Amino acid sequence: MLSIGSYVSYRAEGVCKISDIRTENFGVLGRDVLYYVLNPVGDEKSVFFVPVDNERLVSMMRKILSADEITDMIKASLLRGGEWISDSKQRSNRFKEILSVGEREELVLMIHILKRHIDDAAENGKKSYITDVNAMKRASKILFDEFSMTIPMSSPDDVIALIEKIYEENK
Repeated sequence: MLSIGSYVSYRAEGVCKISDIRTENFGVLGRDVLYYVLNPVGDEKSVFFVPVDNERLVSMMRKILSADEITDMIKASLLRGGEWISDSKQRSNRFKEILSVGEREELVLMIHILKRHIDDAAENGKKSYITDVNAMKRASKILFDEFSMTIPMSSPDDVIALIEKIYEENK
């Protein structure tokens, strides 16, 4: 069981502090349920209640990675590789799905693929879809919130730079 005061990355909500573990009865289940009470860092007024006995939701609460674990995770994600989805609607739907779940590995791969495509388009004098640019910004913000807990970073752009640096060192 996680402890009060711990920090976790929760889905696409970003880094949250476990502010309490308490029993609540919201009437939905008609009984008292033990919950993790999560407050997103930077938005202390927001609250998420995660039932302690709900394995699926608890599995979305991931421990904050160390700097070495971040590097290893990025390397592993990049090794998996991924393909550009040429159909913009399918691509947009896939990116929305990735962003809503917030899996680190998928976010890293998405950022890498988008960065490559956006750079290629710019080199050829073309503009990228705004949905692609926004998806990359949102993904890098999600990872920035977590990574900056253990790696000195000043903006989400540092996440993109880190992913590309690791890619260049390991290709």
